[in-house]
Amino acid sequence: MEQARKKKKKKGIIAAVVIVLLLGGSAVGITSCMKSMTDAMNSLSAGALETAKAEKRDISNSISVSGNVESESIVKVTSKLTAKIQTLNVEVGSHVNAGDVLCVFDSTDLQQQYDTLVKNQINSQNQSDSQHKINLRNLETARQDKQINLQQAQRAIDDAIQAQSDAYAKENKLVDEYNEQVAKRDDAKNRMNNKEDPEAYQEAVQDYQTAEAMVQSKEAALEAIRDQLSSYDKSVQSAQDAYAAAERAADAAIQSYQDILDAEQYQQNSDTQSQIDKLAESIAECTVTAPKSGIITSLNVSEGSIPTADALMTIEDSSALKITVQINEADILSIHEGQPAIVKTNATGDQEFEATVSRVVNIYNAGSQNALTGSSTGGGYSAEITVKDSSGLLIGMNAKVKIILDEKKDVLAVPYESIITDEDDSKHVLSVVRNADGTATAKALKVETGMESSYYTEITSGELTEGTEILITPGSFQDGDSLPLFDTAALQGAKANE
Repeated sequence: MEQARKKKKKKGIIAAVVIVLLLGGSAVGITSCMKSMTDAMNSLSAGALETAKAEKRDISNSISVSGNVESESIVKVTSKLTAKIQTLNVEVGSHVNAGDVLCVFDSTDLQQQYDTLVKNQINSQNQSDSQHKINLRNLETARQDKQINLQQAQRAIDDAIQAQSDAYAKENKLVDEYNEQVAKRDDAKNRMNNKEDPEAYQEAVQDYQTAEAMVQSKEAALEAIRDQLSSYDKSVQSAQDAYAAAERAADAAIQSYQDILDAEQYQQNSDTQSQIDKLAESIAECTVTAPKSGIITSLNVSEGSIPTADALMTIEDSSALKITVQINEADILSIHEGQPAIVKTNATGDQEFEATVSRVVNIYNAGSQNALTGSSTGGGYSAEITVKDSSGLLIGMNAKVKIILDEKKDVLAVPYESIITDEDDSKHVLSVVRNADGTATAKALKVETGMESSYYTEITSGELTEGTEILITPGSFQDGDSLPLFDTAALQGAKANE
């Protein structure tokens, strides 16, 4: 930061007056100007005092730094390909728009690999499709076989059940017949008790014998059929077991073919597809386009070359510019984001560009030294200055930046050398009272001060009013002293403004 108060030497003022008069005068008026300057210098040498009028003005505190104009957005265009550059459409300084083709790699080898893999994949897919149809057909056949086999097994069950039912029905019929013959035998036996009628008795004996024979016959038939009933039961159970076994076998065959179909999705060659996808991506990357609009500021490839650097080229956005400046340790705590700044360059002369402190880097950089040349770059802190309207600025220009630390607009201000601090820390200035006889007298006016810039100090209150003439360098003069005044008209415009 500049010192709050700087002492100006009168010799410097005189020199400045001479320069201003020489530059500001015409060829015809040079002699007259030189005469006025001579008179002014004589008056100063004689102890005459310089005056100024208290005026409203803009004042500010600032620090001056420098840096190079650069882009806020720098994009390095990179590629992982190691093929030759077939076509290069840009050169350093070229302006490109987002999407423009920057360069094209030779994709011949990549395309051949891609076509071969795609052809193999198609053949493999055709084979897979054919096998899929076979698997579908086998699954459908297994389902049909299940239906046929279960129908056959069911008929076997039905036949066994029917035979079983017939056997039990035959048993029931024999039981009935057996009971019937037993009843006839018992009836004949009862009738045999009547021996009074020989003829009836004899008939009863014959009936008894016949019935007894039938009982024996039916009993033998019952025993025979009952011996066979268990075999009929076993036949039914065997038929049912055969049905269940046929169903299990059919379901197993169906599931086997279904598993084969389900596994088809995992049998696809995912490695081949991955290779195809990567090759397609590499082929697409052979055409390198601009990721954003800007200017090509560096180029590391040429047609026919194979890239060896990390970046093919660099694109900088020329529509948004910034300046990176170094900040001394003594000033860094005074710098904050959002502070206004003024930018000038040698190329644009006195043209001022409005800017803003967009970033403050509060990390100390120790700088660096070139081992070959021995030269070093200064360390310190840094800040980024963003230019609001960069029209007329070019990337790489040397820029001078004035960062406004504090400023006030349209305030009453006087040169800081004109303010006298009293023993009680109160302050006053000496105004010039011009008398009718051509003499002048000093008059003390109490003032209170505010912001100080490099040359002017704000007057916040007091007896001083706008337009009042005051002594710039009161020296030892006090209230009521006569003043040997110097005609300040000759010095008009010689003072440096903020």
